[in-house]
Amino acid sequence: MKKSLLVATGLLSVALLCGVVMADKGEDSKYSTEDIMKKAFKGKDALLGKVVKGEADEKESKLFLEMVESLGKNEPHKGSEESWKEKTSALLAAAKATVEKKEGAAEKLKKAANCKACHDEHK
Repeated sequence: MKKSLLVATGLLSVALLCGVVMADKGEDSKYSTEDIMKKAFKGKDALLGKVVKGEADEKESKLFLEMVESLGKNEPHKGSEESWKEKTSALLAAAKATVEKKEGAAEKLKKAANCKACHDEHK
């Protein structure tokens, strides 16, 4: 009996942990916020830097846009949904314009991708 209870508790803990890890991924989202941050925004090889500098190839540009679009479909860890949508919409618009090589778009993308502004409110 004790062994069964211990196994059941362990399985429940694993299920809850999986739920917490996937909680930030919206229903229609292809990527979790954590995956997006790691691949698109963090580090010297981040897609953001390549897109801003005009060094991203077509595949990287497409992946960056998919990730930014997914970010807007995810739920924020904290803060208002309205603010989250506003920030992610601005980021997506700037990302699209930059990939399309519109004049001044790279500067708008840098501004929209301000990590601190978003993290202060939503992380």
